Amino acid sequence: MQYKDSSNNYGLTSILFHWLTTLLIIGLFIMGQVMEEMQRGPEKGELRELHQSVGMVLLGLVFIRLVWRISQGFPEATDTSASFLNLVSKLWHWALLILIIAIPISGYIASESGFRDVPFFGLFTFPDILASDHELHEQFEDVHEVLVKILVPLVIIHVLAALKHHFWNKDATLMRMLRVK
Repeated sequence: MQYKDSSNNYGLTSILFHWLTTLLIIGLFIMGQVMEEMQRGPEKGELRELHQSVGMVLLGLVFIRLVWRISQGFPEATDTSASFLNLVSKLWHWALLILIIAIPISGYIASESGFRDVPFFGLFTFPDILASDHELHEQFEDVHEVLVKILVPLVIIHVLAALKHHFWNKDATLMRMLRVK
């Protein structure tokens, strides 16, 4: 079993980072959508705290994933003759990584500048580094929301591209993220 990436394939570490990140993002997105529809109250507060805690887990995971990706680079594309598309693909992956860092950071700033602490699963709260500032809070809530709205179509296109590679091109692009060789 290969833990590190090779020039042709993703290793187990990259595959686990990818799918764990995916699950966390899906969960956070669902929680965010549910919170938008909820009336103020204790249930919404509990869900917000869970959303914040999971968001901080995502942020930590993505920083580790970023260090891993920088140290590993990307495996070579399955079609090395398509240089322009391969460049677009790399830029697309970097855009996704940057967004999944920026979204939890903007959420943290929105929460931190609000009038509540940022909890971590009820175990502790993150230290206050920003004074409460309603205007900053509102701005970063908007930034957080806009970044999510940008991420959604990027992820959809990412998934569609993987499916295109698998069913249309019939290459190993998708399978490299589904199994370890």
